Amino acid sequence: MDMPQRVSIRYKDTSYSINEIRLKTFRLGFQIWDEQTKPRKTELYEFILSCLKQVDRQDRYMFSLLFIELTDMIRNSRLDRGMKEVLVKTAFSEFACALTDFEDGGK
Repeated sequence: MDMPQRVSIRYKDTSYSINEIRLKTFRLGFQIWDEQTKPRKTELYEFILSCLKQVDRQDRYMFSLLFIELTDMIRNSRLDRGMKEVLVKTAFSEFACALTDFEDGGK
């Protein structure tokens, strides 16, 4: 499945194309470990929630693909196994919380 190239969003007064969304998602995903944050109110959560509000329904699948890519990047990194597991688990938890909150907000 290819990422839709027409997607763009605004976040904190900055425009992002699909490649910039990908890079920001990856950067924020890796930043989770450094912050040792609590789930839900991280910038990754805020960014994904903001993206979901601006992307057409048919293009929302791309965020699942971004997180699959992120998992591959983490898996192929030199981080130790325990750190990789925590990072992947936390990133997907943030993604799931943002998606759930978005869908609940639409009801």
